[in-house]
Amino acid sequence: MWGSFYNVVIARVPAGESVVRPASHCRSCKAELRWFDNIPILSYLLLRGRCRRCGARYSPRYLLVELVVALIALAVFKVTVIDGAGAPGLRLARFAILSLFGGLLVAISMIDIDTMLIPNVITYPAIPLCAVLAIWMGLPRWYDGAIGAAAGYLTIRLLADGYRLVTGRTGMGYGDAKLLAMIGGLLGWQVLLPVLFLSSMQGSLVGIPLLIIARRRAAASEGEDEGEDKDQVEDQDQDQDQDDADVDALRYSRIPFGPYIALAGLELMLLRETIMAFFPYLR
Repeated sequence: MWGSFYNVVIARVPAGESVVRPASHCRSCKAELRWFDNIPILSYLLLRGRCRRCGARYSPRYLLVELVVALIALAVFKVTVIDGAGAPGLRLARFAILSLFGGLLVAISMIDIDTMLIPNVITYPAIPLCAVLAIWMGLPRWYDGAIGAAAGYLTIRLLADGYRLVTGRTGMGYGDAKLLAMIGGLLGWQVLLPVLFLSSMQGSLVGIPLLIIARRRAAASEGEDEGEDKDQVEDQDQDQDQDDADVDALRYSRIPFGPYIALAGLELMLLRETIMAFFPYLR
């Protein structure tokens, strides 16, 4: 159910629409969805991903988001309730907070992929709320969340401003800073360095190969259109020029960094003790 709500957030918040009204509807024919066509996961499968009225195809992402949010909730339940410490009420509170936060990270990631932006309408209220909810997260000190929120924002803000000052170009956006502030606010300042390390590593492993593949495919497509009637010397020159162009394009390409920050935040939520073992000085 929460996955279904986060799908609404992903679709409507970037467009400046209300997440409450109107009720869930087909974005093609505007027909309001009946309750039996709005059952998470099940309705998508029964309708084969199409609107019952007009037959318009729904994006598979609706199903994917609902599945991922459900899996995150199950994983958080195991970590906080089954394997967690503390009174039952405290464990349930942590489960509710972290599972909803995990779903929010998924929604933010999808929005960032679509728009290259992380909406302030989400981050501005979420940052102080996360810092308050951190009191129930079992951190060493009650104010670790507040420190984490401030330090998370300032860390990326300084990196972004420093990169712009040195290169004259925009690197990470301030939305990434606010996202890290949310994570640091809820999980404490101790997770900031591990989150930055994991997000940078995973972003490099995934993002750079994808950019190279995309550029190579584009170059191959352009080469086919131009024909193959050039002699070998000209081909070698063109290949060298294309390689130089690819390097240039790769250098100036933009990929959203928010999803990698969010992924690292999820990893710290679920595997905190295992990951923090590699950063003993932050305990």
